[in-house]
Amino acid sequence: MANTTSDFVELLSAETHVDIDKVRSAARHGIPNEVRGEVWKYLLGVEVPDKTDELSRRQAKQDEYRLLRQQQGSPTSGSATSSSSSNRLVTPSFHSSAFPDTSLKRVRGEISRYYKARSKFLAASPQFEKRLEEVLVAFLEHQRTVEYSPELVYLCGPLVALYRREGDAFFGFLGLMTAIEDHYSTVTMNARLSDFLMLFGILLPDLHNHFEEEEVEFKECASSWFRHFLAKELPLECLLRLWDTYFSIPVGLGLHVFVCLAILSSLKDSLEDLEQSEIHAVLLRLPSLDMDKIVNQALSFRDEVVERNLSDLVDQVAR
Repeated sequence: MANTTSDFVELLSAETHVDIDKVRSAARHGIPNEVRGEVWKYLLGVEVPDKTDELSRRQAKQDEYRLLRQQQGSPTSGSATSSSSSNRLVTPSFHSSAFPDTSLKRVRGEISRYYKARSKFLAASPQFEKRLEEVLVAFLEHQRTVEYSPELVYLCGPLVALYRREGDAFFGFLGLMTAIEDHYSTVTMNARLSDFLMLFGILLPDLHNHFEEEEVEFKECASSWFRHFLAKELPLECLLRLWDTYFSIPVGLGLHVFVCLAILSSLKDSLEDLEQSEIHAVLLRLPSLDMDKIVNQALSFRDEVVERNLSDLVDQVAR
């Protein structure tokens, strides 16, 4: 059962130490919008449970982000950010040696597409496109070994939508990318994708056969699901609820294989009535789903796979 806002406020208001195990236990069932940002800071490792010097640590992070921005270049005149308007952050773009002008044009185009597809949800997020651009540029300046790719827009977008302060979004995004790197460090994305496609054929054979009859290029769609962790395909409100669970359970992003199976299972009846082009359209732009039911079905699929020893990655999914 989902916890209330007051439940989370009580957990986070502990005087000396936040019980992170209790926070994770509560968060796995979904986090109210009002406190999701603060809870995610703990789940993504931005905040530490020890509340000693909490305010000074938070200020140090904001100062670190501000310094990183300053190192990228100087803003155009008349656009400097003031501390009194930290929630608005109306700032210019910065030139970065790690982010040349040609790439900047690409990221602006991708951000524009991202925003237009989610404009109803993002309308209340001021200067969203500008803030997303600046957080991405700062990330690429900070992580010089990372090359820009469009999926970064979709992975970073939810963090910028969640936080008004750029620094909070930046450190949250660092935490997310670290979790993704750790997830794929032991078993590659291609191996996990292959495992998913194999399980799809075993657990949902009727739908699998229908895709083959319609000559659906499902591997291409599934690859996008695994690159973006559904950030490109799910409505934003559904994605945030899903990521509440990913960030709070021991298996973490390892549940993703089973969430994808659960989504297919929930859409099975409607997908079996569709033809190839219609199926592709649904898979690439998923409808709004009951994510509590999706998560529960995913956990059931995981238990079944472990019990029947269906996966070569069984040690990864049983944690």
